[in-house]
Amino acid sequence: MARWYLISSSIATVLLVSAGVYATLWAPAFWHRPAGALLALFGLAAFVDTLRSRITLAEEEIRITSLARTRSYPRSDFESAKVDAGTVALKRKAGGWVVLPTTGHSALSVRNTVQAWIDRGQGRA
Repeated sequence: MARWYLISSSIATVLLVSAGVYATLWAPAFWHRPAGALLALFGLAAFVDTLRSRITLAEEEIRITSLARTRSYPRSDFESAKVDAGTVALKRKAGGWVVLPTTGHSALSVRNTVQAWIDRGQGRA
């Protein structure tokens, strides 16, 4: 993750947790209390997901890790990478796309790195 992405995620987490704690402790209506607790938990879970999310280019596979799961795909499954609406998408040879999570780094830079990794596996590098 890029440093600026972690800092902005930290600020968002503090704001969400603060709003959740405020609603939990000083809410005027009873239903605001559980909603505030859920908001605080959501903020913490989102921040932990940001810390845990990563894209790993291994020798013969790509691993996409998030809070809930890790997905792996063999390098031979992909034919190209492109930037689409600010995200990097990998085109599968069998059809379909795999969208990579945002890491805070330039989408074009991530696309170029992944495309070079795909090309190396196809003997084009």
